[in-house]
Amino acid sequence: MRLLNKIIFWISIAIIIIWMIIALFGKIIPLEIKIGNPGDFHQLFVFYALQTAVLFTMFGTLKRKDSKKLLIGKVILTCIVAAAACFLTFITVFAGMCAWSTDQVLMEKKDSPDTRIVLRRKSCGSPQGTLPQYKTSKVKYITSRLFWIKDIDTNTIDKKQWIRIK
Repeated sequence: MRLLNKIIFWISIAIIIIWMIIALFGKIIPLEIKIGNPGDFHQLFVFYALQTAVLFTMFGTLKRKDSKKLLIGKVILTCIVAAAACFLTFITVFAGMCAWSTDQVLMEKKDSPDTRIVLRRKSCGSPQGTLPQYKTSKVKYITSRLFWIKDIDTNTIDKKQWIRIK
């Protein structure tokens, strides 16, 4: 039983660390993940697994030799951290409502068809809301749902390497 508690504890810690790394580096590096339907694994993970992982850390923090005050304090602190994780989850979900999407493929690289120059649009849901922003970007598709985005000036590219898409 003790081994099972340690396994659950360390898996929970790993899930929390992975989520934090994804959240932090997602803002720094130009790697994007396309998330589809609301029932997708990513959204289920963010809404349920993260808070559950925080609660499951109690398998490693609660000890039989702890006094009742210490046990209650650990449980309350863990619940506060889980609530904070839930709050941060809602913030990231609402911050993601204004997202970039590909409007039009402008060019495709001759020797690498999974590298494209696209016109991207950032909008915030409602058509009556703010006007969308546009930018031209170079997109390297790693998979159909994972791609690397870099802003590009089409005046500076070598036109011989690109095929115009109409």
